[in-house]
Amino acid sequence: MELRGYQREAVAPALRGRNSIIWLPTGAGKTRAAVHVCRRHLESRRGGRVAVLVNKVHLVDQHAKKEFHVLQDAFKVTAISGDSHHKSFFACVVKQSDVVICTAQILQNALVSGEEDTHVELTDFSLLVIDECHHTHKEGVYNKIMLNYLQRKLSGQQGLPQVLGLTASPGTGGATSFEGAVEHILQICANLDTEKIMSAQEEVQHLQSHVPQPRKQYDLCQERAQDPFGEQLKKMMEQIQQYMEMPGLPQDFGTQIYEQRIMELEKRAAETFCRKMRVCALHLRKYNDALLINDTVRMIDAFQCLQQFYTAERDAKDPTERFLTTTFEENRTSLQALAGDRRYENPRLGKLEEILQEHFQPPGTARGIVFTKTRQSAHSLLSWLQDTATLCGQHIRAAVLTGAGYSNQTKHMTQNEQQDVIKLFRKGALNLLFSTSVAEEGLDIPECNIVVRYGLMTNEIAMVQARGRARAENSVYSVLAKANSREVSRELLNENLVELMERAIREVQAMPEQEYSLKPCAASCPPHCPASHCLLQIRDLQQVAVASWLMKEARISERRQLHDPDDVYLYCVNCNVAVCRGSDIRTVEGMHHVNINPNFRVYYRVSGKIQFQRTFKDWEPGCRIMCSECSQDWGMEMIYRQVKLPILSIKNFVVETPAEKRRYKKWSAVTFPVKEFDYLEYCSSTHGQSF
Repeated sequence: MELRGYQREAVAPALRGRNSIIWLPTGAGKTRAAVHVCRRHLESRRGGRVAVLVNKVHLVDQHAKKEFHVLQDAFKVTAISGDSHHKSFFACVVKQSDVVICTAQILQNALVSGEEDTHVELTDFSLLVIDECHHTHKEGVYNKIMLNYLQRKLSGQQGLPQVLGLTASPGTGGATSFEGAVEHILQICANLDTEKIMSAQEEVQHLQSHVPQPRKQYDLCQERAQDPFGEQLKKMMEQIQQYMEMPGLPQDFGTQIYEQRIMELEKRAAETFCRKMRVCALHLRKYNDALLINDTVRMIDAFQCLQQFYTAERDAKDPTERFLTTTFEENRTSLQALAGDRRYENPRLGKLEEILQEHFQPPGTARGIVFTKTRQSAHSLLSWLQDTATLCGQHIRAAVLTGAGYSNQTKHMTQNEQQDVIKLFRKGALNLLFSTSVAEEGLDIPECNIVVRYGLMTNEIAMVQARGRARAENSVYSVLAKANSREVSRELLNENLVELMERAIREVQAMPEQEYSLKPCAASCPPHCPASHCLLQIRDLQQVAVASWLMKEARISERRQLHDPDDVYLYCVNCNVAVCRGSDIRTVEGMHHVNINPNFRVYYRVSGKIQFQRTFKDWEPGCRIMCSECSQDWGMEMIYRQVKLPILSIKNFVVETPAEKRRYKKWSAVTFPVKEFDYLEYCSSTHGQSF
């Protein structure tokens, strides 16, 4: 495998077996360089084994088919993702493979698994390749794997794998000062246990000649001159707030700040069993969502969002629900009429229409990605495109690309659907994607020549990654936003932060090796020693990171023992009826929280079987479950080895302990222990037989 000069420079320490980070621009061939390192590693190391970790499911397939397939002439390469049957026998697959490509979460699950078929150790691998390694921080799954690694390293364990990180954009970690940016880069190096950050220094001109950068342009539009649709929504929100009879409620409708404050209000109302306030807050949040949609895409999309919300089943006995439904019904006709009035349409869409018309001229050689914030806006933009007469004949073949995770807001894509869309885009059967951030990192389409960031406000890493999707010669990177908006200000700040990041990396690269990696500066160091940030040196940072992690784990463990499960009650978040105790709850496979009390069945009813496009080893989904009293969604049934068990979503309940009433987002935060489900014990107790 022939590498370019700058790639050879970047891989030099890795070929010598040293932990390192390859920092090269998107499109420069980092993965190709990593494949070369893997080949050399396996050729020179008897019994060597490589794990290639990615952070997005679609990158498993891309790496396997576009890059690592060249190793199959001499080595066994296996790709494993969430939909793969290999996942259930991960340990066996690892033993039979030379290179395993998988999402980091699959490896993390295997590291902590107690099952022989799935459990592996870090020492089962001799090389870890970590793609998009700038995610190795805070609570990220990469960092959980590396904290495990560091704990073992600091305790003296031998045989740990070599580490190779790949990134185009380590970022500044939120820092806006040079010192803060250097600290962040050092922390990333510490987290990855790397001795070197490698980039093109001697071969920089060679790099620039091979990696064209897109031309950046700001496509700015004005605010709507008039917005009667939005104004009517705001009047309805004022009407709801008057009904609540609470002074001091926020008035900044249609903003993220309003959304945060109304979510806090809804949580507080749930915990104090104030149903009227909670229900009004839920509806106000939906109106705020509609205003945000109206600001991003079309009025009709905002209207349909509300209409869909009000078609859901509600508790007709509740006077607050009746008032809110009547309020919407009284305004429905006028809202729908305004939503169809093109005089008040979103100026952003007019600007996007101009961009697409300019670039998607016959014979249709353009290929582009429009990045937008939410799944809902991605689907709305596709619908807008299909309804826009001037674009219908422009040879545009478009689709949506969004995340695979479940969302009750908008239909999610399965992993197979993601792969199909990417495959069609790569072949040219599709030439335009409306995408969320799922396609920002790693998606390699060399023919892509137009990238539009549609009203987005993100950090410098996302900017660099999105820009890097424009790979072709003479590409365009467009920032489509309102003039003088926060999005424009953030984009300009991001440009400055990228320069700051580059300066910080150069500073770390220039640090003397012994100062960088082993010990703090000596007292005799001159004032302007290049290792002036050695107080942040790698070993200290690693020890602090591991100690913090262990302390946090200990605190979590202590918190889980604070209350006796028998003294804990769960109430329906909507109607405040007590429905079970904490002692009724068990975990299945360490993650699904089920109620095993047979009497619980009287508190809920079922509706509509849930369909997943993937299968599970020991269970299948049943029906959705909801409160029999008020129709509040509670979760779903699982059929586990022929036993039907209700899975409870903790966010749909208020948890009362002897100390407080509280609403939780995740089960991991509750303050009582939950036992693992014992299948044989359950069968014995419910069927009166011993097994």
